[in-house]
Amino acid sequence: MSENASEEKKIFEERLDKALDEAWSKVNNALDQTASLSGELEMSIRLAAEAVEYSSAMFSLTYGLEDLDPEVRVRRNSDLLMLVKGSLEALSRARELRGKSATDAYSSLRTAADCLKTAYLDQVKKSAKKPR
Repeated sequence: MSENASEEKKIFEERLDKALDEAWSKVNNALDQTASLSGELEMSIRLAAEAVEYSSAMFSLTYGLEDLDPEVRVRRNSDLLMLVKGSLEALSRARELRGKSATDAYSSLRTAADCLKTAYLDQVKKSAKKPR
C-alpha cells in the first residue's frame, strides 16, 4: 500500500470514528425520547437515522464495500421502542465487529439504519393519522 493510500485510509477511518460516535449519541438520544414519549420523538429518530446512514456510507467507502448489499430483515409493525433498541444493539454490534469483519459490521450497520428508517416512517404515519 502506498503512503498516499495509507494516509487516505487513515483519514477515512478517523471520519468514520467520528460518524459512528455521532450515530451512537443520536441513537441513544432517540432511545431516551422514545422511552419518555417526548414531543421531540419524531425528529430525534430522524436525526439518528440520518447519522446511521451517514456512518454506513462512510463505512462502505472506508472498507471498499460499495458493491455489498446485505440482506436486512426488519419486522414491519414492530413496537417503536423495540425498533430503536434493535437499532442501538445493531450499532453496538457493528462497532464491536469492525476490527474483526468489515462485512459483518457493515451488515449490522445496515440493520441499524433500516430499524430507524422503519421506526421513523411508522412514527410519521401515526402523526399523520392524529386529528388536529
